Amino acid sequence: MEMSFYTGKLGASAQQTRLDVVANNIANVNTAGYKSKSLCFSDLMYNNMAGVDGQDSNVMSGSGVKPEKTNISFENGSVNFSDSQLDFSIEGPGFFALQNPQTKEYYYTRNGSFVLSEKEDGFYLASKEGYFVIGKNGDPIRIKAGNTEVTGEETDKDGNPLEGEAVALEDAEPAVFNFPKLEGMLSIGDSNFIPVEKNGESFLVEAKVTRGSFEGSNVDIAKEFAKVVEAQRAYQYSLRMVKTTDEIQELTNNLRQ
Repeated sequence: MEMSFYTGKLGASAQQTRLDVVANNIANVNTAGYKSKSLCFSDLMYNNMAGVDGQDSNVMSGSGVKPEKTNISFENGSVNFSDSQLDFSIEGPGFFALQNPQTKEYYYTRNGSFVLSEKEDGFYLASKEGYFVIGKNGDPIRIKAGNTEVTGEETDKDGNPLEGEAVALEDAEPAVFNFPKLEGMLSIGDSNFIPVEKNGESFLVEAKVTRGSFEGSNVDIAKEFAKVVEAQRAYQYSLRMVKTTDEIQELTNNLRQ
């Protein structure tokens, strides 16, 4: 079978994957803290054509492309103002740190639209997934209930001492962390990220955190629709290559008869 048949098939498959990535970006245009993604391709094997005795020639034939990786754009999104004291936005680089209360695993996000989560030992500042927000002392931020001032050592309902000091809601401020490198971070859910080894260790940064606002998506809807048109055209050309190759093969087989 002609290599052009397989090249066209691989091209169509790659463009379909690209459309899936773009569609995900468009679907999350209003998701707080969402970072747009773009698909990168890599060339498959090339071989020489019309080479003498296996020597290299100036005529090369490719075998198509394949999706290699998905890049994440960490550019800041638009700032949306709200009346909630539970919303925070970061000016400049950095992430809020979240802790999964079940697994103790840490996630990092630009989505500062938080809520209060009630646990057995009190109220915590948390993400909408229920993950605790980390404060500057490295512990989850625990909020004092109501306007009651708590004095002395705090205990839970069983009389056990609580870890960390509860703060008034107006004094709660999430810590901001950053990494030496951002490339290659794993996207978890809509707006959370997990660092990998090459990102290095997280470090605390002094960043301006604004209460009463949260960062929106950084998706540029106009650019995404332009990518849709590009991917659709490339998909059509790839299918046309498959169709043309099939017609040539059919014509060749008829001539042999």
